Amino acid sequence: MLDMKARERLASISPRLNEWKLTLKILLESASARAGFIIVLVYVSISVVDFAAPGLIGVANANSMIPDFSNPVPQPPSWSHILGTTFPGIDLYQAVMAAIRIDVWYSFLIVLAGAVIGTIVGVTAAYLGGYVDEVLMRFTDIFLSIPYLVFAIAVGFILGRALNDVTLALVIVWWPLYARYARGQALSIKENTYIEAARASGVGSWGIIFRHIAPNTLTPVFVQISLDLGTVVQVFAALDFIGFASANPYLPELGSIISDGFNYALSAPWGVIVPGVVILVFAVGMNLLGDGLRDALDPRNRT
Repeated sequence: MLDMKARERLASISPRLNEWKLTLKILLESASARAGFIIVLVYVSISVVDFAAPGLIGVANANSMIPDFSNPVPQPPSWSHILGTTFPGIDLYQAVMAAIRIDVWYSFLIVLAGAVIGTIVGVTAAYLGGYVDEVLMRFTDIFLSIPYLVFAIAVGFILGRALNDVTLALVIVWWPLYARYARGQALSIKENTYIEAARASGVGSWGIIFRHIAPNTLTPVFVQISLDLGTVVQVFAALDFIGFASANPYLPELGSIISDGFNYALSAPWGVIVPGVVILVFAVGMNLLGDGLRDALDPRNRT
């Protein structure tokens, strides 16, 4: 009996593994998608592994950089500071490595949380329809009608300027787009015969929503997640650059690092260029990966 159950599980898992293998094969056939995949892999690796040299003046822990007020003016790259220093005497290499960890992980958290909330809202609205659909979608339209950066500042002003508060503000801003994507997919999926069969067999509304409809709406959601990650990093950095996102002036965050070096942009441009390039490369990598993932998940390319 156990062997039979194990075989049934393997039989159900095997087609999914084949689908993932096919997706990865199509994805890596594109040179641009491969480049994006490598870039994202490097950033994720930096986020997981501590590449900061502990002997250099820079980062005391994951949430604070150590200023050196004895020599606060930015210094050019040298053997002791391979990317130079930024104001006030902070080692730029360590600061950027720690900032990548914060920006990437918080961006993943924001986008994934927004995608989960939006998908649940969109699928629920599409399947239940009627007044539920009308109320949820009008509520979604209210959020979509306000520019997300302005809305994030407004929400953050109410909640506070701590890192977790700003993260929550961006989650609140980011879910409506996914609600629209999921609803559009769910409206067509709920008319399929297997949904009618599940309903006829006695499966409840929530069972149909979470077991049959929601999993089949994830293709455009995955593509949008990959595209949004690069955007959220830029928004996160922009909020910190204007002095809004964090009450900690020495938080190792890319926007904060650019802000620290901005007053010395002419005499010490590396303080602005290095973190700016880090943001740009990540955004480009995520867009390349997102374009490749969209092509890999296109049914016309999977035949």
